[in-house]
Amino acid sequence: MLHLIVLGIVSLALLPTEASSLTRRSGRGGCDKSHRPGFSSNHKLESGGRNRLYAVNVPDNYNDCDQAKWPLIIDYHGNRGNPKQQWNNSLYYKYPQGQEYLVVYPQGVNGSWQGPTYAVAGVDDLQFTTDLVVRLQEEYCIDTNRLYASGKSNGGGFVDTLACSDHGDQFAAFAIAAAALYTDTSKGSCTKKRAILESHGLADATIPYHPNGKSGAGGPLPGIDEWVSWWAYRNCGDLYSESARSFSGYNKTMYSCNGLEDVVQHYQVFDLGHCWPNSRSDNYDASSALDQSKRKCLNRSLDFTPVVLNFFSRWTSENKSQ
Repeated sequence: MLHLIVLGIVSLALLPTEASSLTRRSGRGGCDKSHRPGFSSNHKLESGGRNRLYAVNVPDNYNDCDQAKWPLIIDYHGNRGNPKQQWNNSLYYKYPQGQEYLVVYPQGVNGSWQGPTYAVAGVDDLQFTTDLVVRLQEEYCIDTNRLYASGKSNGGGFVDTLACSDHGDQFAAFAIAAAALYTDTSKGSCTKKRAILESHGLADATIPYHPNGKSGAGGPLPGIDEWVSWWAYRNCGDLYSESARSFSGYNKTMYSCNGLEDVVQHYQVFDLGHCWPNSRSDNYDASSALDQSKRKCLNRSLDFTPVVLNFFSRWTSENKSQ
């Protein structure tokens, strides 16, 4: 009897605790491989006849958790950007909750993503994303029930493009900042149901909150508040409920329906420019090397990264909007 009790205790010790966000490993593939923790760049992948690049941030305790599968965030940089910039912009790795994710930073061809007129013609970044997920599953221990996409500016607009495509079906939720929404300019331009989070500065001069019919560098743009309402309709039809809260420096609007609480969330940030919001002014957008009199990225009212992580933690492939 004592032997059975000891075995039971050992078995329970091997199970993930309720507080853990990681699932148990099973199968082979990427789960059999170890990786150096931290940021590494210039990983290569052939997609669409092109050699594509991406960077990876491996959590500090990735190799210590041999029982765990890791949720994945694919994080897309802005126009003319690169993976290192976005790594320093979203700063997932600086947050304890962010250390519970494998985060991957793809490189756009010539620094851009498909959708706007300035993007390189013929590049299929949707297929690249699907190919990238397949590669990552081969190399890392990925929890396929918890795939997420985030991005800023042109990268944020591409995340919206991804959300509106069949290539986005494998993702549980999407989060974007200062999104350049060139491919989503009407309520009917997208028919998918997705969990969507967006933040946007009212002082954004690159992708204006209220474009008033003026085009951006890559084509026509929607008004941000109108675009948010489209996503509420796409998820819920006319039956959504809307709630709003005001905070010091920003407003938050949430939409719910059919048991999908706050499935669409929007943060309207006062006195913020074309930025990934950061409350410590220590990310790339807030760098002193950039002209902050024009960028207006020093507003500290909202720390967007933990908002994103909390949003992602609520959604899986099993409970997502679909």
